[in-house]
Amino acid sequence: MAETDIAVIGAGLTGRGLAGLAAALGLKVTLFERGPMGGEAPDPETTQAALRAMANRAACAGGPPGWADVRTRLAEADAEAAPDATEARFQGMGVEVVRAAARFAAPDAVAAGGREWRFRRALIATGAVPAVPALEGLETIPYLDEAGLAALDALPSHLLVLGGTAFGLEMAQAFARLGARVTVVEAARIAPGADPDLAHGLARVLRRDGVGLLEGQAALRVQRRPGGLALFLSDGQQVEGSHLLLAPGRQPQLAGLDLAAAGLSAVPVVDRALRVQGNRRVWAAGGAVGREGAADLGILARTMLFRIPGTPAEAAPLRSIRTEPALVEIGAPGDADETLRWPLADTTRAAADGISEGLVKLHVDRRGRLSGAGLLAPGGLEMAGMLSLALRRPVSELAGATLPHPTLSAAIARAALEHRAPALGSATLRWLAGIAKRLP
Repeated sequence: MAETDIAVIGAGLTGRGLAGLAAALGLKVTLFERGPMGGEAPDPETTQAALRAMANRAACAGGPPGWADVRTRLAEADAEAAPDATEARFQGMGVEVVRAAARFAAPDAVAAGGREWRFRRALIATGAVPAVPALEGLETIPYLDEAGLAALDALPSHLLVLGGTAFGLEMAQAFARLGARVTVVEAARIAPGADPDLAHGLARVLRRDGVGLLEGQAALRVQRRPGGLALFLSDGQQVEGSHLLLAPGRQPQLAGLDLAAAGLSAVPVVDRALRVQGNRRVWAAGGAVGREGAADLGILARTMLFRIPGTPAEAAPLRSIRTEPALVEIGAPGDADETLRWPLADTTRAAADGISEGLVKLHVDRRGRLSGAGLLAPGGLEMAGMLSLALRRPVSELAGATLPHPTLSAAIARAALEHRAPALGSATLRWLAGIAKRLP
């Protein structure tokens, strides 16, 4: 049986990052991947990012490009991203790459391609896959999901998006700005779980972009029609379209891992160190355990590679919808004693750019510290960095932040000033101001 220090199952962003870092530290690393790696097939995340970028440029330029130009740019974007994820690149780092489905053969062993490896530590980084809804008739029609967007040979004439999730809304706006007619069908409301004020603002933006929103309507069945399909909704409506994009959410990709052989439950549960309960040799991260993977690599480096004792600080919850404007929420608004808000329209930058929609919300605990925040803003993904650094710190620090002028981030500082506003009318402060005005 072969031996390895680190077994990484899954060559997604988190798995690749951990494998590369471990190899750089001189550890023996085996990376298992059953699917395509860089350059072998279009990467769904790269495709989505390129579609969003082209759509936003089209909105500014006043007209969408032809679909042939879109497909060319998608291929270019994928080619530009591919070198970072190729098998050859990781082999060059000294990583053993095994192109086969991996499963646990024992609490300390992984099997793949007819061989077995004994490991010291293992990472489950298999990611998540799009959920397929239980929709009558779905098996009779072709449909799109995250992986199928790059294969479209023409712009849909009417794209039906089933699900008002982040992915569904991002693609709905992108295709609308690229010239397609788009309708989103959501059983509850769009951006479920998001702050209602921010979700309602995003809905207004999407409608202005031409996206039809059918909220509170569950899809009961789908039927094939000449040139497309029809969705039958719970209120009796029929909605016809040319293409159907499934966007009901994602679920961990764990099939075939034989977690029981490693002493793990069918649904892995991780602690704050990302170590899986039931086997101290195994960690899990990213979509495999329902997490956003962006912050997980730092935790894995600390707890899995360097074995630094102690419990890592719990990462702040993060939600993002990468539309334009973006909807971003960070932290724990439930811990708030006060909520401060300021519309983006009340900033010089918004007035100059003609921005009428957007909002900053700051959630402040009883000690005057920022416990959470929400943004609906152009460039909101970048603005969120300022708020992330300010979490659990006095909100007054945001009020006094030094910012270039004009900037949309001024709305964050202006909202923070509202925390002080009630005190400014106090009798004591008015008395002090009266004395100060007499001083030379």
